Amino acid sequence: MKTKFILCFALVLLAGWPAFAASGLFPKMPAAANVYVVNIHKDSRDAWMTAWALQGLINQTSAEVYVLFRPFDLEQLKDSGKPFEKLKPLAGNDTGLRTLFQKYQGQVKKMFIYDPDKDWTWYLALMSGAQQDGIPVTESIKDELISEFGWKGEVIDFRNRWSNRIEAYNWALKNLMPQCTKKVIFALKKDMPLDDYAVASKGFVFWLDFGKPDEQAEIKKIFSTKGYGVGTSLMGYGSNGDQANETSNPYGIGYVVSDYYSNGSFWSSFPNKTYTQAPGKAVKAEPGKIYACICWSDGDNIQFDQNPIYHLWHDPARGTIPVATPLAPALQELNSPLLDWYYSKMTTNDELM
Repeated sequence: MKTKFILCFALVLLAGWPAFAASGLFPKMPAAANVYVVNIHKDSRDAWMTAWALQGLINQTSAEVYVLFRPFDLEQLKDSGKPFEKLKPLAGNDTGLRTLFQKYQGQVKKMFIYDPDKDWTWYLALMSGAQQDGIPVTESIKDELISEFGWKGEVIDFRNRWSNRIEAYNWALKNLMPQCTKKVIFALKKDMPLDDYAVASKGFVFWLDFGKPDEQAEIKKIFSTKGYGVGTSLMGYGSNGDQANETSNPYGIGYVVSDYYSNGSFWSSFPNKTYTQAPGKAVKAEPGKIYACICWSDGDNIQFDQNPIYHLWHDPARGTIPVATPLAPALQELNSPLLDWYYSKMTTNDELM
């Protein structure tokens, strides 16, 4: 309780100070004049994963692809003011992925086949594709795309090259890590929307159990790689959230919860921004009254800001009583349009922290 009191007191003292935009903490993608939108909501799970990887690959050089996965994705895009065009969807199954591949197949030089039952093959295929103009695919998706579009690039099979996670990540440390950015690293379940930003940023991506001694040792080997440290962020969400924080912090690596964060490669292309608020006002305490400070929770992670808190701010009752909303400072680099939206919707009863 003492720690929480000190933290709340510090936040009160800091009210009214400008939130200065950090610069250079996160990889930024080049902005595009226009954006192409594709809806993958009704695709299969395997198609989602490949579509996010393809989106990230395209957005490495021009952040021009935006994927609709949730009902409110289009609303957030419209609020950004960026001009966009919806791609005409193809008929049939996995229409989102196939529509995207039809337009951008010329940028795909390789396909890396992974085994859905050996998750490490997915992560190594994802990273290899990010570095070699390729995409991770199941065998069936590979066959469908080649059959329909006559694609003639190189196919590389990762399904039986490593017997377990430790062997796979040791290979990745030697062969993929040297080409990975040292600004971000990803602990990420394989079917998460953040995949696009992992590919676009060319980050090292893994899924290991922070609670198992042998796998935690491998995680520590990853974190101790030369180049990581203060200024590096661990993105995604570990197998154990608190233990991921405890493991990464001693290496100087900050933890940014973000596994369900969507279209990160697109949102990162917007300029960094600095935000200010008017100073807070002291309340004169009256005898006999009880005073409470009310705030939303979990605003320190960017996926909560983009999802649950975003929905809470659409509640018509919001603004009727004073409520403080914590928002992740990382959004100043990763998604300034979302912060713009919050500031534009503030009432006199809102405080952004």
